[in-house]
Amino acid sequence: MTIRNLNRALSTATLSLLLAACASNDLPETTGHLPRLPSATLSASMLPVSAEQAILISSEGDATQKYWLSTGPDNGIQLQDSRFTLLDKKDIQAEFIDQRRDQQGTLFVSIDKENNRPVSYRIKKQHITDLAFGQALTYPIEGICLYQPVGSPLQLFVLDEQQMAHQLLIKSDGNVLTQQEIRRFPLPPNSEYCVVDDVSEQLFVSEENVGVWAYSARAESEVSRQAVDLVQPWGQLHSNGGPLAISQGQLFIAELGGNILHHYPLLQSGSEQATGSGRAVILEQALASDNLRTGINSDGTTRLIILDDDSGQLFSSSIHLPQQARQQESIRNIAAQAETTPVRKTGDAADDPAIWVNTHTAENSRVLGTNKKFGLYVYDLNGQELQELQAGRVNNVDVRQGFTFKNQPADIAAASQRDRQAIALFHIDPLSGHVSATTEITTTLDNVYGLCMYKNLKEQFFVFINDEDGRFEQYEITDSATGWNGNKVREFRVNSQPEGCAADDIKQQLFLGEEDVAIWTIGAEADAGTTLTQVAAASDILVADIEGMDIYRSGKEAYLVVSSQGNDSYLLYQAEAPYEYIGRFRVGINAEKGIDGASETDGLTVTSANLGAEYPQGMLVVQDGRNFLPEENQNFKYVNWQDIQTLIQPVLKP
Repeated sequence: MTIRNLNRALSTATLSLLLAACASNDLPETTGHLPRLPSATLSASMLPVSAEQAILISSEGDATQKYWLSTGPDNGIQLQDSRFTLLDKKDIQAEFIDQRRDQQGTLFVSIDKENNRPVSYRIKKQHITDLAFGQALTYPIEGICLYQPVGSPLQLFVLDEQQMAHQLLIKSDGNVLTQQEIRRFPLPPNSEYCVVDDVSEQLFVSEENVGVWAYSARAESEVSRQAVDLVQPWGQLHSNGGPLAISQGQLFIAELGGNILHHYPLLQSGSEQATGSGRAVILEQALASDNLRTGINSDGTTRLIILDDDSGQLFSSSIHLPQQARQQESIRNIAAQAETTPVRKTGDAADDPAIWVNTHTAENSRVLGTNKKFGLYVYDLNGQELQELQAGRVNNVDVRQGFTFKNQPADIAAASQRDRQAIALFHIDPLSGHVSATTEITTTLDNVYGLCMYKNLKEQFFVFINDEDGRFEQYEITDSATGWNGNKVREFRVNSQPEGCAADDIKQQLFLGEEDVAIWTIGAEADAGTTLTQVAAASDILVADIEGMDIYRSGKEAYLVVSSQGNDSYLLYQAEAPYEYIGRFRVGINAEKGIDGASETDGLTVTSANLGAEYPQGMLVVQDGRNFLPEENQNFKYVNWQDIQTLIQPVLKP
């Protein structure tokens, strides 16, 4: 018995145990599926190509001119014309082929098997050129697939024999292919094949004898999986999952060792793949599928290239697919420009930032950030920690300037203090930015949570603080010879858990988030009543939880920036009625500086103040729930508002 057949036998015997061990949200709710009946029969012909993989590609200058590109450890990288005349060959023990387009054309990536390293190359004037080699990998390779997120560096998934997926940043530079691992995560047993759909940002992985799973391809996303299709009786695959390919908005699954193929319509960006929504076709030849690649014929049909494991020969067939309009993902990535020193507590610790602007020397402005397990940190604009205040479990923080403390000029920060159900107040020196704890104002809430500050046109200072049960309290902060005092001036509520809020001091308006429901607004003045107006409901765009928010106001521009935690994005709305939705973006990887993006953001803050040469139009600061490059405790990411501004008009429209 071969190793593959042994694995099949073992996997089949333990299939029920494997499926039963999966989390309930991994599997479709329906059971007892009959296998999908083939809807068409395709004829396949043997290709005169000696290789393990081959793809049909178009000339860079003429889409009707086709070439065959193939790889195989015994045959190297070969380029042939449409009649299979050899045009060029590189004597590299190459395996696998995947491709993506960039500004220079199409980049191909394979694996140099002899040296266990990635290799990239291009096709120019009927020649294989621009070979660039990466560093040797320390693990044996089972499969690869490329991923090109919008506005971010090219990435390569490598599946190893220990059932781990390695996600690498790669860049071709001369004859060197630079690579950096940014994420790794475990895969199911016997996972060998993968492919990525850039539009929906999904990584598809085959688990032999079980089925095919979809993961989020985004490095910042949570590692979880959804079944695309499973073997009967749990799904509609006849006996196996196997090689994968994508063409014309369709995901192809070839049953490993068989001649049945399934194809599934891929969904729009931001949508999860529907389970078991495919159609089946059968090849007339009794092939044992072991590799699957696709290409586009001159007539627009899809070319299927299949490796027969029994004969070691490549076969080809064509299929006409229904037209499916799909748009490229509209959520663009903006690279973080800096990041703070990680907080000193592990797990979910960093939460909410606030910006203090040095009105004398803008470059000496400060960022305050909460560690909700410990206290308050103060950072400079390079992200270096300057102060650590052991203030207990402070959750949200906000800042207002131009106040007094004991009748002397001072700025003020307030934070929600969860140990004592209080508002913790901090004195900020208006010249140096030095922060010190002063006093606490006890609330009448049971479980304080979110907080924000408000300074009205009369130079009065207020704090809004909320409870997990939906109650809000508004306190006026006043100064005296003995220090700051607080007086409750209003109460109102939402029906479920809130957290983030932000006050527009100019328009005297408060915005607040009910985490699973909506963004609301209400007048910020103490006599503004208790009636809330909905700004936006939770949706496929505003994905719960609705978390941090703040106002960016500069001249006639006024934006509400909101953390859409459920899909790691940030939304912009007009901050004045009718509160038009403008667009969204993500904070992505800055490969040059070695800074990862931001995900699962709790709190954020923004300013339009000129903070010097690095941030002339201000900056956005967001909490990062998963901090890697390298993997460390949570921290905060800095984003240049100029980069956001370039998207607002006109690119950022959905």
